[in-house]
Formats: sequence, C-alpha cells, structure tokens
Amino acid sequence: MTKAARDIVVFDLGGVLIDWDPRHLYRKLFAGDEAAMEHFLATVCTHEWNRHQDAGRTFAEGGRLPPCKKAVAAEGTQIS
Repeated sequence: MTKAARDIVVFDLGGVLIDWDPRHLYRKLFAGDEAAMEHFLATVCTHEWNRHQDAGRTFAEGGRLPPCKKAVAAEGTQIS
C-alpha cells in the first residue's frame, strides 16, 4: 500500500490547536520547583532566546551554559 501525498499545512499561530507552554515540560524537569523553573525561564530560556533558537541558531551559538543543562537539552529535543 502506498502512502498518499499530503499537501495541507496548518499554522497554529494562536495556539488554538496545540497548547504549547514550556512550563508543561519544565515543571517535570524541575520536579515541581516552580520558583526554580520560573527563574530558569526568565533568565536562561527567555522568549527572545527561544526565538533565535527557533530561527536556526545552534545551542553552541546561543552561548548559554546554564547549571541546569538537562533542561536546556530537553529544549533542543522538543521540536525537530
């Protein structure tokens, strides 16, 4: 059986179809430590930093080596 080609693209710019909030991931990685997670999101994986990563910048180019490397590694494996 052959697979049919798909020619439909769905953009979910408003987050209507997929609820993406980095806190869903990081809450698990920070074992429920909300303060540490919020500090991480405010100082390491900021919106601006993520915007550059999404645009194709590598983690090496991002220049961030935070003490919570596991969380940053998880960030890199979410969407490929």
